[in-house]
Amino acid sequence: MGSKQIPRASEKDKIKFAHYLAEGEEIIAVFGIGNRYFWLTLVSYLALVIVLAIYPLILSRILDLTVNIFFYLPAILVGVIGFPYIIKLIHLKHKMTYIFTDRRVLVKDGVLSVKLTSAPYDKITHLTVKEDFLKRISYQIGDITIHTAGPTPIETDLFKIQYPMKVKNLLEELIIKERSLLGTIKEDPLVKPL
Repeated sequence: MGSKQIPRASEKDKIKFAHYLAEGEEIIAVFGIGNRYFWLTLVSYLALVIVLAIYPLILSRILDLTVNIFFYLPAILVGVIGFPYIIKLIHLKHKMTYIFTDRRVLVKDGVLSVKLTSAPYDKITHLTVKEDFLKRISYQIGDITIHTAGPTPIETDLFKIQYPMKVKNLLEELIIKERSLLGTIKEDPLVKPL
């Protein structure tokens, strides 16, 4: 997603997720949380810990102070307090996978235990995109909520995805293409074909 493109499914992805598909179903795109969000958060945390760990050494050289454990206390605190958050970030990167096929949206949630949510394109009623200002300008991420119809309407969330408007546009194109194949709507002249 670094080139402002939604990553198309590679052959590796098609093999990896083939057991989630129905016969004749084809994967269009596979992605997870935004790479920019993941890497900027991880590198910022590591840089902060390293700077806080080096600062006592620099301070001792400049001021001729004897360094003791209290000088390292900020680095230790940031390291201990931030470590669970970084583990959660890495876990989120590996557990959330969003798969767009030619028939439906699949949300794979989990690593060891997996929860799979499916939203067929013909059941999707509308999409909601939420882009917080700071997340949009810093990470270029947002959330999309997929609303479905049926006896028990379900909302499926795609969290922290990069370029959410491009993802929404692709999803709308896939919805219109599926509905036109089913004959429920005619071709929409406003949406360009895939």
